[in-house]
Amino acid sequence: MALGLAACASAPPAAEADARSGAVGVRSIDKQLLDADRLSLAANETFQMPLAEAGNAVPAYPEDLLAQRLGPQTVCLNLAIGADGAVADSRPVERAEGCPAPDTVDPRFFAAARRTVADWRFDPAFRCVYPGAKPADEQGCVSGREEPVAVSLAFRFVFEQLDGRGLVRIGG
Repeated sequence: MALGLAACASAPPAAEADARSGAVGVRSIDKQLLDADRLSLAANETFQMPLAEAGNAVPAYPEDLLAQRLGPQTVCLNLAIGADGAVADSRPVERAEGCPAPDTVDPRFFAAARRTVADWRFDPAFRCVYPGAKPADEQGCVSGREEPVAVSLAFRFVFEQLDGRGLVRIGG
């Protein structure tokens, strides 16, 4: 992925009424990127972040870890989202505020999160290119041309237990 945008973002809550939570937390971590990894926009361009589709599931707490009664476990993943809105890859976030080092968390939590996000879909991110200057009062990309772009987003998953049941929050 040539383009690297990063933000803690989240998927909408799961549709099922189960023990998993779709709690959302958004916190930008893009200031940790090197300038070479950032998207540069011309004066006649704007950018729209990808939007998670409503059907994106929340990871399940690994059943084989419930008996261990672990405290909250945080997993952060960088998702490579293609220009088509599909997740092309996911990798542990190596260093970011609020994200523990991957080697300090049981790999089964990472596996559960990676399995789930592999099926996530997004309305793609896009660059809006205007033929001239961007209209000051325009909302969206009405008079411009949308050019889908690949991006990278960081997501934080918190695996917890409540009364012996696994819960997973996204963000926060």
